[in-house]
Amino acid sequence: MSFSIKIYVSCHKDSYVSTHAMLFPIQVGAVLSKSRFGSMLYDDTGDNISFKNRSYCELTAQYWAWKNEEADFFGFFHYRRYLAFVKKSLVDCCAMPKKLPFAYKIYKLPDEITLEKLGYNTETMSNIISSYDVISPIAEEMYVSVYNHYQDTEFHDALDLDLVLEIIGEKYPEFQDAAQEYMNSTKHYFGNIYIMRKEIFHSYCKWLFKILETFDSRKDFSKYSGKAYRVDGYLGERLFGIYYTWLKKQPHVSWAELPRAHFEAFPGETDNFSVMKRINTFFPPGTRRRAWIKKLKTFN
Repeated sequence: MSFSIKIYVSCHKDSYVSTHAMLFPIQVGAVLSKSRFGSMLYDDTGDNISFKNRSYCELTAQYWAWKNEEADFFGFFHYRRYLAFVKKSLVDCCAMPKKLPFAYKIYKLPDEITLEKLGYNTETMSNIISSYDVISPIAEEMYVSVYNHYQDTEFHDALDLDLVLEIIGEKYPEFQDAAQEYMNSTKHYFGNIYIMRKEIFHSYCKWLFKILETFDSRKDFSKYSGKAYRVDGYLGERLFGIYYTWLKKQPHVSWAELPRAHFEAFPGETDNFSVMKRINTFFPPGTRRRAWIKKLKTFN
């Protein structure tokens, strides 16, 4: 049986994306940009919310794909954040390992050689993706609850998260248990990164954007600036965690998790690869010592 897989790679600047058959680079916030990035899709065509990119971040690409594209499987990465299709690191819903792999590893650039090592050949990717209804990143253990992590982050306002949880209670009460469970969990799903079967993707987007639309109608953004203005994107990450928590409890929904690959050597931007590599070697993601160092840094 043939099926189509489209993985959109969100780019807010003209970044390198491999010419891979399943990767579709898309310029986000295109309507706000003075220039068009070459050889990319643009989130300001057709039915779109490109003008909301400063607050919605990569979610404008997800909205655009939902409204304008056709595929059997929809996926979403960032130009610096991919999933690694390494079978030995795959967490299967039917065979949970005693110890989870690291949530992510550091690499230089998503060039062809690196992607090949990460399983980016058509057969491997097709076999893994078509075997599940939803694939998410491996949850990152933060040793602090999702709610408290949001509350304690400098450029977040817990009142925004409270409002979103209130909206869920009003419009989608069947998700309240999943919301409470995820808010109390110390395992986080970051990045708005995932791959979903078409039907689930459409249902998720209808749910997600209705909640954010309601949030926007009730929130005063006039005092928000900088990172704080990205509030819808940050809330979207937490909403994905809630929806995914709910999905995993649904009969006949198959799911899997894969590690993230972080690329930290883009010239002029993340050219601190050696530093990041050392940090991740001595303080791997998901470890108590990394959480301790982050907490210590916060207090200092």
